[in-house]
Amino acid sequence: MPSPAPRRTTRRKVTRRDFLKRAGWTGAGMTALVVGASRGRPSAQPATAYPEWIPASPKPPKRGGVLARASQWDPPVLDPRLTQSVGLFQFAGLTSSRLVRYAFPEEATGTSDLTLKGDLAESWQSSSDGRMWTFKLRQGVKWHNVPPLKGRELVAADVKYCFEAYAKEGVQSFNFREIEGMETPDNYTLRVHLQTPNVLFPQAVAESVTVIFSREVLEEDGDLKKRMIGTGPYMLKEHTRKVRVVLARNPDYYDKSRPYVDEYVILSTPDTATRVAAFRTGQSDFVSLASPSEVETVRRTNPASAVQAYHNSLTPFGLALAQDKPPFNDVRVRRAISMAIDRQKQVDTVYESHGIPGWGVPYIYYQDKAPTLKDLGPWWQYRPAEAKKLLGEAGHPNGFDTTLFYYEYFPQMSSQVQVVQQDLKKNLNIDVKITKLDYTTYYGRFVEGKWDGMSWGFQSGHAVGLDERTYQYMHSKSTKNFFRVNDPVVDELTTKLRRTPDRAEQRAITKKIVDREFDQALRLWMPYDNGFLVFQPYVRNGAALAIRRTDAYGSPTIARLWLDK
Repeated sequence: MPSPAPRRTTRRKVTRRDFLKRAGWTGAGMTALVVGASRGRPSAQPATAYPEWIPASPKPPKRGGVLARASQWDPPVLDPRLTQSVGLFQFAGLTSSRLVRYAFPEEATGTSDLTLKGDLAESWQSSSDGRMWTFKLRQGVKWHNVPPLKGRELVAADVKYCFEAYAKEGVQSFNFREIEGMETPDNYTLRVHLQTPNVLFPQAVAESVTVIFSREVLEEDGDLKKRMIGTGPYMLKEHTRKVRVVLARNPDYYDKSRPYVDEYVILSTPDTATRVAAFRTGQSDFVSLASPSEVETVRRTNPASAVQAYHNSLTPFGLALAQDKPPFNDVRVRRAISMAIDRQKQVDTVYESHGIPGWGVPYIYYQDKAPTLKDLGPWWQYRPAEAKKLLGEAGHPNGFDTTLFYYEYFPQMSSQVQVVQQDLKKNLNIDVKITKLDYTTYYGRFVEGKWDGMSWGFQSGHAVGLDERTYQYMHSKSTKNFFRVNDPVVDELTTKLRRTPDRAEQRAITKKIVDREFDQALRLWMPYDNGFLVFQPYVRNGAALAIRRTDAYGSPTIARLWLDK
């Protein structure tokens, strides 16, 4: 729909120092407030009072204004081939486009709507065997009007070049190496030939990390680490590492009515207290919180704020074991460790009864309701006596020493790590030495696999597609197999899944993969609560979708968001 003429904004340039100064809170003081609140039970408004879905506003959208947010993440590198970090893709999805995308909040029927929509591609279809996919591109899409692209039109050869570059190196190479060849019969047609059938290929290129970058930048610079030029709704105006990212509205975006907000400022703010204080004082337009008590604390000073209770369909974090080496290559050791950890205690205390017990593959792909702890099989139950006996049978009656490293994505994570450390010491006499790292160091070490012992590992939060969540993350040959899964049954099932077009059969195969993962204790998922997104009362159409939070991998939502003020 047409948008009103741009409005002049009086909001001046925002810096991290402004956040700290205007918030009026010291880091120590605010940390005490947040941590202290999270220890108790909810006291004001129960979590159930907050909606799990915020529908799109029926009002005509307004254009203009500056959106600001304090972020806990900093991009380790700008090159989308070399990282899947949320630090980059919290804004890369705005500077760059994809062939296909998932539905935006105002298009979706609810948080779990997995409908595919066209982005650079207007339509796509496959051959009968699922090996050839043809994408018809949107005409008139322009690259950002800056050197060396200077606003030239995007053509099919650009996408072909980009996919070939992805296949050569980086964490996404495994996905694109399945491409046997590509053709561009004209400027607006891309024909992709796969080595093996994959009925889920459109979902793979719809992932938030499969952004299209340009030949010119890569060839001029030799890498993509210095600048990010795409065809997306925003242009990268400023990137100062560990300080801030500033995006400016792209006046030549193919969707002429969008984006609505003129500028988006993301400040690097690793301190939770500073992020919360910034929101409370109006210097940040939305913030993610992990517990009901934190929400209540914020709402005491910001009662008009809008809250979305976000219930994830998967758990992104878990105990990763170096299972390619002793002692973790023994399934008895992995099962014993799993049974020695009291997950329900974490749900009840760390997450104030608002958490989920923990599972890997999104349940929406194999059943209708979220699993309970009892549904996850015998090795996920808290049975310390059986765990002790099983560890003894594996040759470790007196336990052993090991290490664990992690990054504190949110304060509750440190509590979880300590609870796991205590459970393993008390129940199995496993001595765990914990090391807390900064985000960049942690991310690099975990993804590159340069570690032994344990890690508080993750499955990259971006992935929505079923193929990514199964084949890409669990197949033994995948470059994204960060948990070092090497199971022939999983390899066979995940390969079969991507060749199965029938939805009912897909659900059945996915359930077998999940059951195998739980039985073999391949990835020890821990309780999690994606918590709450809290918006200033004037923010419209910013709701989060399943696995796609607005402040994270769901960043393209920002192009549809508008400020009602």
